[in-house]
Amino acid sequence: MEAILLGIYASIVWLIFFKYKLLPWNFLAKVIVFTIPIVGMITLILLLNVFSPSTGNVLVVRNSVSIVSQVRGRVIEVPVTINQRVKKGDVLFKVDPTQYKATANSIKAKFKLAQLRLVENKQLVASGAGSRFDLEKAEADFADLEGQLITANYDLEQTIMRAPSDGTVVNVQLRSGAFVAAFPLASVMTFLEDAPQIYALFSQNELHQIEIGNEAEFYLPVFPGKVLKATVESVILAEGQGQMNASGNLPTTGLRDIPSNRFAVKLALDDAKNGLLLPAGAVGDGAVYTNHLAFLHIIRKVMIRVSTKLNYIIPKLH
Repeated sequence: MEAILLGIYASIVWLIFFKYKLLPWNFLAKVIVFTIPIVGMITLILLLNVFSPSTGNVLVVRNSVSIVSQVRGRVIEVPVTINQRVKKGDVLFKVDPTQYKATANSIKAKFKLAQLRLVENKQLVASGAGSRFDLEKAEADFADLEGQLITANYDLEQTIMRAPSDGTVVNVQLRSGAFVAAFPLASVMTFLEDAPQIYALFSQNELHQIEIGNEAEFYLPVFPGKVLKATVESVILAEGQGQMNASGNLPTTGLRDIPSNRFAVKLALDDAKNGLLLPAGAVGDGAVYTNHLAFLHIIRKVMIRVSTKLNYIIPKLH
C-alpha cells in the first residue's frame, strides 16, 4: 500500500513540475517534494500501528482430547479411521457389553423386588400390622439398589464410546480384539476438535486502543488470497513470565534471556467462516481495527489483502 501511495504522489509531482510545469523545479520545490512523502509515510505508519495495529503472530489452536475408555473389556468394533471427520455423538469404538448387560439385568431384577417389598411394607405399617424397622430396611435396600442400577446402566452405556464434539480422529491405534481398561493415562486415540481458538499476539504498547468487539481480520498461508474476518473476544493481560511458582527458592533472574513481551488478543471467527477447517498450529498475519481514525482501516485492509495474495507465490527451486 505504501508503494501505491508513493506511486500516486510521484505521478502528481511529475504532472505538476514536469508535464504541465505549473511550478518551477527549484531548490525549494525539491526540498518540499522530498520532505512531504518522508514525513507523511512516517506519520501514516505510526498512526496505523496505534489505531489499526497489525501482527505477524496470529495462532490457530484446536483443543485435542485424549479418548480414554471408561470401562474394561475386549474391543469388538472400531468404525473410525485415522484423520476421519466425525460429528458429535458418532461411535468411536465399542467394548463387549456382555458382562455389563448381565450385571445391569441382575441389579434391575433385585431393584424391582426391592421396590415391591417397599410398597408392601408401607402398606403394612399404614395398617398397623407391619414393623417400622422392616420398612426402614426396605427403604435402605431400595435406595442402595437404585444407586447400583444407575451405576450399572452408566457402565453399560460407556461400552459405546462416542465423539465428544465435531472433530477429527487424528490417532487411531485401536483395533478390534484389543483389550482396554478404565485407566486415565491409557488413551486409545486422539480427538481434535473442529472449533478453533484464534490468538493474535501484540506488544504491550499496541494494546491500549484495542477493545472487546473491535473488528479484526487475519490470513493464513494455507488459504492463499483468503481474508478471514473476526471480532475481538477478549484481551488476555497475562503471560508465562508473569507467573512465579511457589517454592522456597529465591526468584531466578538474569541467567537467561527473557522473551519479548507478547500478549494474546483472542479473536472470535465470524459465523460465515465457521465451516472452514483451520489447521491446528497454523500461523498467519492479521490486524485489529479500533474505534478511532476509521479512514486508516482502509489502508490496513488493502495491505492485508495484498499480503495474502503473495501467498500464491512459492519461492522454491525444488
